Amino acid sequence: MTWELRVLVERAFEESVADHLTAEGSMGVSATVAGDRLLVTGYFDPEVDRTGVEIRLLLVLAAAGWVAEAQAVTWRFLAEQDWAEAWKESYTPLPVGKGLLIVPSWLDEPIDSGRRVLRMDPEMAFGSGTHATTRGCLELLEAVAGQKPLGRVLDMGCGSGVLGIWAVMLGAEGVVGTDLDPVAVETAQRNARLNGVAERLEIVECAQVPEGQFQTIVANILASVLLSAVAPLVAALAPGGSLILSGILREQAREVQLAFEGEGVRLDRTLFIEEWAVLLLASGEGS
Repeated sequence: MTWELRVLVERAFEESVADHLTAEGSMGVSATVAGDRLLVTGYFDPEVDRTGVEIRLLLVLAAAGWVAEAQAVTWRFLAEQDWAEAWKESYTPLPVGKGLLIVPSWLDEPIDSGRRVLRMDPEMAFGSGTHATTRGCLELLEAVAGQKPLGRVLDMGCGSGVLGIWAVMLGAEGVVGTDLDPVAVETAQRNARLNGVAERLEIVECAQVPEGQFQTIVANILASVLLSAVAPLVAALAPGGSLILSGILREQAREVQLAFEGEGVRLDRTLFIEEWAVLLLASGEGS
């Protein structure tokens, strides 16, 4: 038996809802498009304190500027088999960029789309490819790989591992993925094995930028975290390297850009998707 919690919000609040539901103990979080909104769904143990979870969620969203609407938060009781199938129904094959198709791991039928297939089982880790910040990073990784070798890649805050796996598929020499969440580390490792790239994708549980230099760095985290890690991220970027930053709201993009440019990298392009900005920066050949 499982309680399903559905939250209908504007796209800008997806990450806040997903993070909060995970922190409350959700056994999985998914998001699907519902008109001009997103339906974010979490699944909880039958003994969950539903009133407490809902009140804390509403307080978090109110602090973020969300105005609750009638029936925006609903609960439904599911039998065990129903919850497993309901969770899977939220994920369907997702085309991203020019050449990627993200396919749920439980879909066994042959995929003939002319795209490279990346099998993904996000479970409780953030980063299934549906969120605008993740899609933007995937697209910019593809764009960079079309211009030059990705070399050694760092995926900071790897979540489900989708960015690191895509980097390997695009020809990266090797990828180091880091995350604070042990569930994300385990999920990313499983997804790497699922896609046959485990030998070239190292996933570690840590909060700091790892030692060494990387030709490509992608960090899909929060603007506040990016701003606290400007110096170590730039120091880890090899001369002539590419730095992809996301988790940045449109209104935060200029502040993040200026902070990184202050350390000697330059803005190459900004990709805007919905309420989010994804920055591509480059280091000079001699920096």
